[in-house]
Amino acid sequence: MSASSPLPAGPDVVDPAPDTFVLPFNRLRPGFDPEQLPRFRDLAWRLALISPKESNRSLVIDWSRCPAGLRPGLMRAAFAELNIPTPAVLLQQRAARSTSQPGTLRHNFQIWIRFASWLDGRGIAELSQVTTGDLEAYAEHLRPLGRRWRTDAKALWVISRLWAYAPYLPESDRLVMPPWEDPAAVMSDFLGTNDDTPNGENSVAIVHPAVMAPLLVWALRTVLDLSPDILAAAREHRRLLAAIPDRAPLGGTETTVTYLRGLLATGEKLPASGAPGATAVRARFGGALPPMANTFLAAILGVTTSQVARARGILSDELTPTDFGPAPLLDVPLTARIGAARWREQIGFDDVDVLVLHLSTAALICCAYLSGMRPEEVLALRRGCCTRVEREDGTVRFEVRGRHFKGVLDEDGNAIGEGEERADPWIVLEPVARAIAVVEDLEVGEQLFTRTLYRYAKGTCMPRTGLSSDTAVERIRAFTAWANQLATAHDRPHELIPSDPDGAVTLRRFRRTIAWFIYRQPGGRIALAVQYGHAATAMSESYAGRSKADMLEVLDQEKGLALAETLTEAGERIAAGEKVSGPAAERYRAAAAEFSDRYAGTYLGKRELRALVANPRLQVYEDPKAFLTCNHDAFTALCNPDRDRARDGGRHTPDHSRCHPACANISRTDSQITALRAEVERIDADADAGLDPYPIAAREQQRKAHLTAIIRRHDAQQSADTEVEERR
Repeated sequence: MSASSPLPAGPDVVDPAPDTFVLPFNRLRPGFDPEQLPRFRDLAWRLALISPKESNRSLVIDWSRCPAGLRPGLMRAAFAELNIPTPAVLLQQRAARSTSQPGTLRHNFQIWIRFASWLDGRGIAELSQVTTGDLEAYAEHLRPLGRRWRTDAKALWVISRLWAYAPYLPESDRLVMPPWEDPAAVMSDFLGTNDDTPNGENSVAIVHPAVMAPLLVWALRTVLDLSPDILAAAREHRRLLAAIPDRAPLGGTETTVTYLRGLLATGEKLPASGAPGATAVRARFGGALPPMANTFLAAILGVTTSQVARARGILSDELTPTDFGPAPLLDVPLTARIGAARWREQIGFDDVDVLVLHLSTAALICCAYLSGMRPEEVLALRRGCCTRVEREDGTVRFEVRGRHFKGVLDEDGNAIGEGEERADPWIVLEPVARAIAVVEDLEVGEQLFTRTLYRYAKGTCMPRTGLSSDTAVERIRAFTAWANQLATAHDRPHELIPSDPDGAVTLRRFRRTIAWFIYRQPGGRIALAVQYGHAATAMSESYAGRSKADMLEVLDQEKGLALAETLTEAGERIAAGEKVSGPAAERYRAAAAEFSDRYAGTYLGKRELRALVANPRLQVYEDPKAFLTCNHDAFTALCNPDRDRARDGGRHTPDHSRCHPACANISRTDSQITALRAEVERIDADADAGLDPYPIAAREQQRKAHLTAIIRRHDAQQSADTEVEERR
């Protein structure tokens, strides 16, 4: 097939000429460089050129890694995959969709290359030589590699795509039907029993609470407190850079030489460069003199950086290392503080690029974590996406509008790479709105989070401005190191961010983490008193009416898991002989028994978790801070001011911040009473030490009296229960 001839509509054999463009023109990104388009003869195909997402990497498939004998056949099959609609045989089975996203295509082609390498080891040089026995052997080869069962099953289904495209390929490239595609076969016949743990959102590790709390502290502090100083420095930095002319002015070098000699004559030092990597460059090339602040000098003198460099060369024989001073500082007053001290005294000209990057990263953390957006959703946010809405009841909501990508398909079932505008806005907290406003001040274009914000960002083989998830991970790592430097400098060891035991902090982990915090922490507490009860309500409202699984489903799953853990522990306590007191003691025991009878030893999938959350008899919540368990009933809960309207949408979970000691929903176990006794002992120890001021000491004694009364009631009820049992 020539480069100019159209692709045949029928099942003609695909055999592209060497100079044929492999990517379909109707899917190419606007503004592409024709020189970057891969041709069939090339061994490197840049697939991201067909992606509308600006955050995608180059996504190169390297055919040089494929065995030479099988390479032409696989490249022809890949060409067919790129240019021919998915065969009906695949769309009819397993509800498969057309594979059109460059990331998925690259993944599939890599699986083909690994398959070809295995075939090459068996002496097979053409796909037509592969037998059913070979395919069965390949399935057996996958299992000992130690991957998830589902991963191996997907790999075999990707191999099936070679067979599905066989009618379009030369006879030498036609793969026999894989045995797992036989209607009478099931995948477990070839891979064994599916032994995977449940997959989905809950397979993503949360960011450890000891990591997330200080990380959020520093992200919010940077956005809310430090941003005015950083933004002021960024504006001054931009003003100076704008003063550098595009073309070298006449006599600029001589002007610079005169200026530098004037500094030396008055005993002043030449400004050294503090730009990232400047010292490393000097060490690498063995420079005797420190690097000079060429960009800063060019800005204040109105010359080009090359003219400053030539001026330095002219003076090089006259200069010594002692002639150089510190890096130049910006004339920007700083007002932000960390505690009682200024966060830093001054900002250097060469510090701005990195500080701007950290500020953008802090805003990204706030937006991704506090909104519950998926990574691709937050990275696709645009200028003007956030609006402040004042409601008739006087409340204020911040709405964020943007694009979503999950489940966005065209009429043929193909995933739409650019997504679509989300029908309902995200309802976010005010810190998210503040973070978006900060980024809008940082960025000059429409997109909020870009890789080009950093002046020293490495170029790519294709035009791309959007920030990728991988780059976001590196920025979060750099932000963490910077925050730890500030914590150390300001003697705040309690705000140091430790390394996460589950690896790098990724945007994807934020969604899972916020759900964990909402339903695992009493009252949804988190650093800086950000109330996650509010966050849960806002997110639920944001995702209301959505039919597809989204953040609300993640929250419900996490709530179900939390309930399951609480009820499991309740059953274990009762089985161990623990006694229960309080007005809801009987409901506590009944809930533990019902959960044990219905769910103990079974797999809790999404359906079971939904049923658990919906069961009014199993709403059991631990509150370790109050030394009690809430057996929540929205109609009688004293923490719920709208309990009379509970049937019309009142609160369905307890508000631990409003827990009332007279509530009929309270129960206490022996373990909680033991913890309560320890708290009384702590109060006594503090009183003996005499360190608390009188008002605090008096309040603690009142609290002790209240706790002691609870202990007495628990002991009295246990004695009564014991007498009843003895009479029986």
